[in-house]
Amino acid sequence: MVIVPAGSIAMRDDRTANGPHYGNLDDIAWYRENSGGRSCVVGLKQPNLWGLHDMLGNVWEWCVDQYDPEVYGLYRVFRGGGWSDAERGCLATNRRRSHPTYAIDDLGFRLVRSRA
Repeated sequence: MVIVPAGSIAMRDDRTANGPHYGNLDDIAWYRENSGGRSCVVGLKQPNLWGLHDMLGNVWEWCVDQYDPEVYGLYRVFRGGGWSDAERGCLATNRRRSHPTYAIDDLGFRLVRSRA
C-alpha cells in the first residue's frame, strides 16, 4: 500500500496550467454538480498525469499527516473534496481535520496498486 502525504505531488499536478485542478473538474472529479448525491465508481473520470484516478472529489481522503499535534492532539488531515462539495471544495490544497474516529459518507481513503 502507498501512503500519500497530504498535499503531495500525487494529488496535485503542477505540470499543467489548469489552476487548482489538473483538468476540467467535470472530466476529473465527482462533486455536487455531477455526482447524483452519492459516491461514484472509481476510475470513470480522467486520471492525472501519474495515472491516478479520483484524486479530487468523490470522497475526502484521510491522510497520514497530523493537523497540528500541539493544538489538536490526534486529529488527522483529510483532503481533496467529496461528492457533496461544491466545485470550490475539490482542491488538493483544501484541508480539513478531525479525530480518526470521525465517519461520514464522503470521507475515506485511497488505495493505489501498480498494474501487473
